[in-house]
Amino acid sequence: MDIEIIPRSVYSKISDKLLKKIDVSKLPLFGEKEIYKITAERYGRVKIKLDVENDLDIIKKIREYDYLDNINDSKYNNYTYKWEVEEQKLPKGYEYYIKPEILNFIKILSVFSNNNAEILRFSVVDGDFKDSERPAHTLCTILALIDLFDQI
Repeated sequence: MDIEIIPRSVYSKISDKLLKKIDVSKLPLFGEKEIYKITAERYGRVKIKLDVENDLDIIKKIREYDYLDNINDSKYNNYTYKWEVEEQKLPKGYEYYIKPEILNFIKILSVFSNNNAEILRFSVVDGDFKDSERPAHTLCTILALIDLFDQI
């Protein structure tokens, strides 16, 4: 049985956007999703920002890595990740559900090789949770990324 990470109908809706070069003049872009299912006791809200990386130390490390990688004649696309949400809005423990999905999305973008000259960063900038309910942050993250790329 095949399990779809992104439903085929949604993927086909954004697949052409994954192939396009990202216009950095339109950045920052935000994607957000909230899921609240009372009957399943599931809740989550995630807001993700895509912007140009501005940390000079990270940029330097990536540029040095690119240089070494190009010596070996292989290609590497540059995206970074950062947790920027305030602890009272969304505790760092929820990163367990969110970060892997963003990193998976970064892998997908790297495969499509859309040749961005800039290093781009995905940041988790806002969110919400309920202690008494099962987190829905994994699905929220996927749908927030789709929302973000739907704007490109």
